[in-house]
Amino acid sequence: MLTLVRYSEIGTKGDNRNYFEELLSRNIMAKLNESSIRGNVIREESRLIVDSEERVDHLLSKVFGIASFSVVEKVNSTIPEIETRISQIGVNGKFRITVNRRDKNFPMTSQDFSARLGELILDSNPEAKVDLFNYDKNIGVDIGSKFSYIYDETVQGVGGMPVRSQGKGVALISAGIDSPVAAYMMLKRGMELNLIHYFQSSRTLEKVFRNKELLEQYSPYPIEIKIMDHRKMIGKTVMELRKTKEARWTCLFCKREMYKEGENYAREIGGKAIITGEDLGQVASQTLDNLNTIEEKINMPIFRPLIGFDKIEIERLSEKIGAFDIFLSDTSSCDCYFLPPRPRTHSSPEEMHEVELKILGRSG
Repeated sequence: MLTLVRYSEIGTKGDNRNYFEELLSRNIMAKLNESSIRGNVIREESRLIVDSEERVDHLLSKVFGIASFSVVEKVNSTIPEIETRISQIGVNGKFRITVNRRDKNFPMTSQDFSARLGELILDSNPEAKVDLFNYDKNIGVDIGSKFSYIYDETVQGVGGMPVRSQGKGVALISAGIDSPVAAYMMLKRGMELNLIHYFQSSRTLEKVFRNKELLEQYSPYPIEIKIMDHRKMIGKTVMELRKTKEARWTCLFCKREMYKEGENYAREIGGKAIITGEDLGQVASQTLDNLNTIEEKINMPIFRPLIGFDKIEIERLSEKIGAFDIFLSDTSSCDCYFLPPRPRTHSSPEEMHEVELKILGRSG
């Protein structure tokens, strides 16, 4: 079974294109091996050809870096051989021919050759009719210097960049919908991910691991996760905040500690960024003032791919990738047990330093 793989962004990488092609090839092979499917990936003139023992649409549709793909038939790049094969295709209804010449030395232009192949289809299929816009079947011919590929179906890929092309980061993951969508978006931009979760209950932990498994469908490599006890991480600080009547600061101290632990974990694994599912103004800790306060002492980039999205847009993305179904599998309350009645929505680093001195006797 031959599948022609097309990419988009990789084609703009100039002198680095070979690196990205090779990485995408390795990622495809990793998914084949993961599913115990024998196959090989061949690089051929700005295309990848997957030669496998069975159809692999279900795998290729979740490999980042792929713009589209088609199951194809391989022929030699000669006019007679291509015409012979095209004339054998049965068509009942409206169709069009799409010719792409990767080999610009091919003796006919794409437009002229499309017209010629369309005539052959009409000659051998009296009920067929050409329609360039409202067609029932699009017959494609992808012409290389040595081989050409004929197909009648194109499947859209997920696009993006190959995973591992943009380094490694740590994504904060929860049982909600925001964090898995944010992690998905960074995988799509080529970042390899590890996850960190702050444990609060066994019920939410089960959904966290389901989110991990979901993300692994889009990753060519296993995704590791670190579990930290939320109570141990922030419990003492919360008690001090309550004693000093500063409980409204709880969410800011909690989120900053999450950032710190995420940064520590990233440095352990050679990561260079933290990824969160925050979007501006959604909850108290995600106002502009508070985001500025809690990231003050973090010394690596914090990526927030959802920062400009509203809740409806995030839900649509979560439905698309499957995270929303995981969230709906258990809709009982997941509120944090440390959540104060009226969390602060505005703050400054200076104010937070004062509260730290008050409850800890030190800042930071």
